[in-house]
Amino acid sequence: MSRSMAGALWGMILATLAFGCGDEALPDLGSIPEMSLIDQNGQAFDRSDLEGRTSIVDFVFTRCPAICPLLSQKMAHLQQRYEGAGDDVQLVSISVDPEYDTPEVLLEYAGQYRADPARWRLLTGDADDVNRIVVSGFRQAMGEPERTAEGGVDVMHSSHFVLVDRTATIRGFYSNDADGTATLLTDVERLRSGR
Repeated sequence: MSRSMAGALWGMILATLAFGCGDEALPDLGSIPEMSLIDQNGQAFDRSDLEGRTSIVDFVFTRCPAICPLLSQKMAHLQQRYEGAGDDVQLVSISVDPEYDTPEVLLEYAGQYRADPARWRLLTGDADDVNRIVVSGFRQAMGEPERTAEGGVDVMHSSHFVLVDRTATIRGFYSNDADGTATLLTDVERLRSGR
C-alpha cells in the first residue's frame, strides 16, 4: 500500500471514530429523586418541574466570594443563548447555603443577573432536603457553611454543571471552563434533537 493510500485510510478511520462518538447516546447517570424546594418567587419546585424540559443545573450561594459569580455569569449567558428556545430549556441554580439564601435573598441575587423566572429558577429549601438532593440526587459535593478567617462564610460545593433530560435523568457533568461549556452546549442540542 502506498504512503498516500495509507494516509487516506488512516484519515477515514479517524473521521469515522470522531463522528461515531457523536452518534452514541448520552449516558444515563441516574434519575433525580423526589424533592420539595422553593424558588426565588416563593413558588414550589419538585421533580415534576424537571420533566418535559432539558435542564442545566448548577450549585451556588449568594455570599460566595469566589466561583459562584462566575457560574451565575455563565448561567446568564446561557439564558441569553436559549432565549428563543421556548419552554424547551430551563436553568436551575440550587443554593448550597439554604438557611441564609431565603427566597427573598435569592430574588435579589437573581436580579443582579437579570434572571428570567420563566427560564431560570434559583432554589432553596430545608437544609437537610437540599443536602440530600445535591449529594444523593445530583451526585455533587456539598459541605457545611464555615466561617472564613476574614469573617465571611464559605461552603465547599461542586462547580460543575449537570445536564438533566426531559425524564429527569442526569445525562452529563461538565466543568465550568471553556471546553466543558462547549461540550455542554453540544449535548444540550443533542437532547433537544432527541439524540
